Amino acid sequence: MLNLPVDWGTLWLGGFCAVGAIGGLPIRDADYAAHPPLDNLLTLPTDMMLPEDATLEAAEKAWSDQLGSALVVLIRDDYRARRLLHEAVGIQAGEWVGVPANASRDLAESVKHHKALPRFLDFDAHLQLAPSDTRYTWAQAIRGLWQPQNAAWLDFADTLPLPGAVERSSVTLYGLHLPDGDRPGALLVLTDPTLYETICALRQPDDCPNPKLALAQCKRLPQLAEQQSKNLAEVRRGVHEAAGLETLQANKLALATGVAVQIPAESNVATFYSYVEQENTPVRWLPQIQPLHYAALRADGAPDHRGTGANLARWLYVPVGPDYTFEEIKHGVLGIVKSAEYLGVRWRTNPAYAAEYAALMDQTYGAGHEAYRPLFALDETIPTGD
Repeated sequence: MLNLPVDWGTLWLGGFCAVGAIGGLPIRDADYAAHPPLDNLLTLPTDMMLPEDATLEAAEKAWSDQLGSALVVLIRDDYRARRLLHEAVGIQAGEWVGVPANASRDLAESVKHHKALPRFLDFDAHLQLAPSDTRYTWAQAIRGLWQPQNAAWLDFADTLPLPGAVERSSVTLYGLHLPDGDRPGALLVLTDPTLYETICALRQPDDCPNPKLALAQCKRLPQLAEQQSKNLAEVRRGVHEAAGLETLQANKLALATGVAVQIPAESNVATFYSYVEQENTPVRWLPQIQPLHYAALRADGAPDHRGTGANLARWLYVPVGPDYTFEEIKHGVLGIVKSAEYLGVRWRTNPAYAAEYAALMDQTYGAGHEAYRPLFALDETIPTGD
């Protein structure tokens, strides 16, 4: 049982030991045995009890009920799901289809399969796509980390849905993450009954996943999502209150596998990432997970791919797992907090509080100390220490 809630804003005040990146003591040992993040738990465990008489119809009914009576189609994998969708809407050879500048290879190739052309779109500092004049536009939110805008088709193939009835885009794609070789399963959620019927008519028997596995994953989802959502909210709250840094807007449609934290403009990206990573706390650099697509860098690619690449580079990924202990949640937050403190950007979103904290450090350690010194504009003058 987690010992929550905690007052994150006052949990770590008064300076830290030196950062691991410059020879100090890291937050945890490199061989620290932590519970796995959700990334490692998405696939249905092979020892799950499977329903004996599950049919495709029963599995689809269960998923529909899980998602608020949505129109759902189960398909063998996400690549085939995209191809069926493209065929159903009649994408033409030579037609442009909007995709993110960092689109996955599978997404780009599924467009090209129909001899259509991926139009790589820039995204802003919060990873929202630029508007597109294409007839259809795909958005991909890596690991469900944020709520996409400016796209009618949402691709969450690298995670699972969030249960419940919510307002949805016209098409949402999820992975089922089934342990079934070349049939890991995919779930298309639709709002247009005509499109739903067209895809169902196009789907062949070989396009279907194992219904027993699909149904078992559906039954597993509520508890998994509940535990993960609680831990995500706590990590996000910790980053906001203890580090004072921006995170991406929580996703209402897909189960996020972690929290995205923005490196402030005053910090060098490589330095900030190095500081966090060498605390041995869980973190990845978002471009490591899904970098810009090589074709987006060409003359006919994303118009401002350099700016888009810089926007992507400002985001770190803090993995979260449903079974994390309070200590593990604290580690994920503390790696960010400690790095932000040493690099002078802690409480970047709350300059007034940053000024108070900087004054406290001056009063505690005196002039010339090596504790917190903010590197951004403050709402008030920082008093000089004695």
